[in-house]
Amino acid sequence: MGAHIARMALHDRDYMRESTSREPWGGITAFQVLLGLNALVFVMQFVFEIGWLRDPLRDRLIMPLGGVSAHELGLGHVWTLFTYMFVHGSVGHFFLNMMMLWFTGRGVQQLFGGLHLTLIYLFSGIIGAAAEMMVNGYAYGDTLTPLIGASASAFGLLTALAVAMPEEQITAFIYFIIPVRMRLWTLAKALCLMQLVLGLMCVVFDFMPEGLKIAYFAHLGGAAAGWFYARSLGYGGRRMTYSSRWQPDSAPSRRRPEMARARARQVIDLENDEHGAEPPPARADDPVASLMEKVVNPLLDKMNLHGKDSLTEEEKRLLERASAEVTRHRRRG
Repeated sequence: MGAHIARMALHDRDYMRESTSREPWGGITAFQVLLGLNALVFVMQFVFEIGWLRDPLRDRLIMPLGGVSAHELGLGHVWTLFTYMFVHGSVGHFFLNMMMLWFTGRGVQQLFGGLHLTLIYLFSGIIGAAAEMMVNGYAYGDTLTPLIGASASAFGLLTALAVAMPEEQITAFIYFIIPVRMRLWTLAKALCLMQLVLGLMCVVFDFMPEGLKIAYFAHLGGAAAGWFYARSLGYGGRRMTYSSRWQPDSAPSRRRPEMARARARQVIDLENDEHGAEPPPARADDPVASLMEKVVNPLLDKMNLHGKDSLTEEEKRLLERASAEVTRHRRRG
């Protein structure tokens, strides 16, 4: 990938701390499963040299198995649409993709949940592969070269997170050297624009170096899939559904990301109850329920729609006081 992200500030925030007490499989999250599968395949291929196409004459490794191409799909190997997302061609290729998965996957896990994280990863990977195979087929007549790597899925996770938290400020290190402070949505757009420019240059010009001829259109396809998936959940505006085309524009209060608010509220619940026990049902006259409805919920809506930096200092102090009040009441109860 053309730009490198060395640190994102998302996970330094209290509301983005990863919690495992309510995750299935003994606390293992979907993010950890995806990262672990990529690492397992990497170890099998590059440590034990399992899953490679070998040159029988020179007894050397040629390319890793599991890649997807139009030729492979034509042979009925439909599973390669999934296996290619966990296969990498080099150590550098693997670590670059895992770095992006690390920075985006945890945020998507917290905001969307493990199921949506997995679906975005797979959906973005499939759409990215389709986009790359179409370009290779029409532009080069190439149906044999296999596509490998998790980059299309990682781009999908990035754009999904950017749609959900567009105003979130992150620090990106361009080529691991130059620190740049920018909005998450700005970073996503910049990376996608870079992929589009370089991809078109590779299609139009034949003199592009081999090192720059990578799967740009897989990245773009994955990014588009992640963007669409987040929009279909109601982030970034009105839901992207067929029925919404016949409905009047929703007011901002009706476009709030309900799932993100519930996710943030779940994090608050876990921080206030270290054992993860469910609080008792709220009564009609419960001051905690009233406080959550009148104070906490609107601030969580704003925070999850525009990022925590969109809160004023007064609103941050109000949220802190409300959280302390909720904690006090629950401990007393």
